[in-house]
Amino acid sequence: MMNPFRPAEGFRPAVLLITVLSSFAGIAFLGLLDSSLHNQYIVASLGSTAVLIYAVPASPLSRPKNVFFGHIFSAAVSMAIVWLFDAAGLFGDLLWVVCGLCVSMSVLVMVCTGTVHPPAGATALTCALSHIADPLFLVFPLIIGLAVMTALARGANLLKERYAS
Repeated sequence: MMNPFRPAEGFRPAVLLITVLSSFAGIAFLGLLDSSLHNQYIVASLGSTAVLIYAVPASPLSRPKNVFFGHIFSAAVSMAIVWLFDAAGLFGDLLWVVCGLCVSMSVLVMVCTGTVHPPAGATALTCALSHIADPLFLVFPLIIGLAVMTALARGANLLKERYAS
């Protein structure tokens, strides 16, 4: 019987090592910023972004445009929804509606703008569940976190190309 969990074709130990080390470095650096500067530099959705940009960089979902704008658009749409429901005094009673609207409207915006990035759906849900309506969330953690991770992924992917064949 064939092993269904075997590594992908073209697997090279050096490529795997670069993937593991770069994903560790990206997330660990953001965690260090988070704890050292006492500001939010990391959110859970960046973990799944790390899987895409470090492990499957050739995927259309891993394109820098998708990564960056998928998260930014999803957060902006979700923060507006959270703000509207909060201003109307309906946030607490209709959290289930807020969650559904944040994710579905984020999906709509990502599809319409060609910026689909699945982890951005988790960013939308984070905004809803954590009652995030502060525009600074776009900067800390999203813009800074995504810039760090995509820059590191670009360097790692250039390095991996040397060892891929």
